[in-house]
Amino acid sequence: MTTTKQDLIARAETLAPVFAARADEIDVARRVPDDLIATMTDAEFFATIAPKVYGGLELGLDSFAEVVRRISAASPSAGWVAAFLMGAAWRLLVFPREGQEEIYGARNYVLGAGAAQPIMGVVREEGGYRLTGRTAWNSGSSHAEWFTMNGVLVEPGREPELLIFALPRTEVEIVDTWHIMGMRGTASCDVVVKDLFVPDRRAAPFMPALAGRSAGHALHANPMYHIPFLPFAMNEVMPVIVGTHRGAADALLDRTRARMGTISGAKATEKATAQIRLAKALVQAQNAETLLDALVTRNMVARPDAGDPVNRSEMKLHAALLTASCLDSINEMACGVGGNSFRDDAAFQRYFRDLNVVARHAFLDVETAGESYARLVLGLPVTDPLI
Repeated sequence: MTTTKQDLIARAETLAPVFAARADEIDVARRVPDDLIATMTDAEFFATIAPKVYGGLELGLDSFAEVVRRISAASPSAGWVAAFLMGAAWRLLVFPREGQEEIYGARNYVLGAGAAQPIMGVVREEGGYRLTGRTAWNSGSSHAEWFTMNGVLVEPGREPELLIFALPRTEVEIVDTWHIMGMRGTASCDVVVKDLFVPDRRAAPFMPALAGRSAGHALHANPMYHIPFLPFAMNEVMPVIVGTHRGAADALLDRTRARMGTISGAKATEKATAQIRLAKALVQAQNAETLLDALVTRNMVARPDAGDPVNRSEMKLHAALLTASCLDSINEMACGVGGNSFRDDAAFQRYFRDLNVVARHAFLDVETAGESYARLVLGLPVTDPLI
């Protein structure tokens, strides 16, 4: 029987309480436990958007977003790791077919991590390239079997070229640097390579991928594989942010029902200020989910202008503004949850920490995104390398 979007959503809803119950464990371990990764594998989450030619489900980005949002509402760290391990099935299609077939192997999913910042130690050799460098923020490194690394090739008489490489886990060094205030369970560690040879089949130019014109993605007919790289990355990130916000709103609801004034003894449920704050939080969570749906739907439509810098910049700004809205909302919630909600065993403090950390992602800076979009609309040059 073919797995459907509804099947995946039902599985995510069933598993959400399991992730919620183990959210503290995930934080303390600074990684998602192996058995939960196995559970997500069995649920077919990692095959959600993998191409059918490799045995994947090839469901839409909406299926992806719905699963990630539900996991993130239970455990933001688990949701973030799920998003990037699920998204690897799309990201690693940037490589030539021979490379894709090697990476997928005999399975219908890929466990992959990677980072955006490029290394400079790239040398062309016969049949491939030799790499030396270090990258940070490799989310999901604890379980990734493949890593992508960007690198700048500089050769005399030629313009610098931005390339992307796929590296097996056995050929990289993972450095445990992940000690941070929020998103503690994502294992976003550093990765080091030293004098590593990468064959041509696992190398590709990165600039065409930014515009949605990757030769590797073009091997697959589904329009989902032809969107620009950054809008797809936002499709990974935004369900985590919106799901985390929903988790915080639900935690506020539970706290409001249970809270009593330390001095007055009055029930929070009977206070107008608590009622209004709760109402705003719950409806803002609904609004964020509606806006997320709109962004995902826009990504799924085959648009001739999808690769245009103006469209990519506009999508980036939409994501940044939605993130800012969720951040403002959770910070307002924090004014009314009481001190006990910031104890280590309280759910709300985890959502608060996690959203305040993930919202600082460089891709989600409102000022940078706004400047780029305005300059494009005004016909001025932009310097954002991702646009």
